[in-house]
Amino acid sequence: MNESLRTEPLNLAELDAAAILDSLPDGAYITDTTRRILFWNRAAEQITGWQRERVLGHRCHDNILCHIDKDGHRLCGNEHCPLHRAMVTGTRSGKPMLLFAKRDDGSRVPVEVAVAPIRDATDTVVGGIEIFRDLSPAQREMNRARRIQRDTVGLRLAPDERFAVRLRYTPHDELGGDFYRGETLPDGRLALLLADVVGHGISAALYTMQLRSLWEEGRGLLAEPDRFLAWLSGRVEQLTDDRLGYFATAVHTVYEPDTGRFRLGVAGHPPPVLVRSGASQAERLQTSGPGLGLLPEPEFELASGTLAPGDQLLLFTDGAFEITNASDEELGEEKFIEWACEAGLERGEAALTELEENLLRYSNRLSLPDDLTLIQLERKG
Repeated sequence: MNESLRTEPLNLAELDAAAILDSLPDGAYITDTTRRILFWNRAAEQITGWQRERVLGHRCHDNILCHIDKDGHRLCGNEHCPLHRAMVTGTRSGKPMLLFAKRDDGSRVPVEVAVAPIRDATDTVVGGIEIFRDLSPAQREMNRARRIQRDTVGLRLAPDERFAVRLRYTPHDELGGDFYRGETLPDGRLALLLADVVGHGISAALYTMQLRSLWEEGRGLLAEPDRFLAWLSGRVEQLTDDRLGYFATAVHTVYEPDTGRFRLGVAGHPPPVLVRSGASQAERLQTSGPGLGLLPEPEFELASGTLAPGDQLLLFTDGAFEITNASDEELGEEKFIEWACEAGLERGEAALTELEENLLRYSNRLSLPDDLTLIQLERKG
């Protein structure tokens, strides 16, 4: 049976905001600046199972939605909550974000989220709105792609009392364009490769899978950073499609656990920094080389040194410092290195977590604008 339709012109003044939001097929809710829920539409009830009367007046992190991101990080703190970021920065999301909301029965539902601040007549931010869409069908295929990519990257290093290698990896999208690999060579040395494909998302992720194949193909050269990077650059050049503009940077490090000695080369990549135990400043390693695939016969200068017990070697991608604040001022490499030292790298994973939060706090975006990878190598006493 067809619904009756009104034929007279519609006067929008006859409708209120709640009626409009309740007609949406997507979930929507509105909060004040403390994230206390003031409105919850019908689609939000259907997607999450949370009924309106059970959530109104509560904060969204009061054991209700309790969002986590694609990497399993809880977002209910201030810096990582998209809705909070929208209100404190006064900006709406540039594109939808994938999050996982907690349903009334405790299960998780993948949702595509867009957020925006709400302003009053004086242009003051008085609240925020979040719109979300159920992505359950599409997420099953994306999860499969993420598992495939996860198998291409990794630090395959057995626990060793002589050293520690720690990782902080936060892709901008579900699939990232940063590639990292670490293995113990037959002679006991470590080989660490960190590469950054220009861009991010699905196309960049496909190139990281090619880098994994090249790692296997060229593993006979892994002990010699300059030779491996030159070989890798040549193979990348063969794979380059001018129409796609494929381009990547990389840093390759070989480390001797017994002596603490390291040798490394870079291919258009930010050089790692060396932080001595107890030092308040970092040493920038002097080395250079062209990006992968740029030149037919590239040459790579090597940097070398020795880690004393407690010393740290920090490898990172440019997503760590190509970040702008609300005044469009870029953080820059020097400031990032300063923050890395202030975070106290001897604290290990806690320091890397704090460093990432400081980067997000500096940014005027809802999330970091690029993939972020931090690899920390520490010589133990």
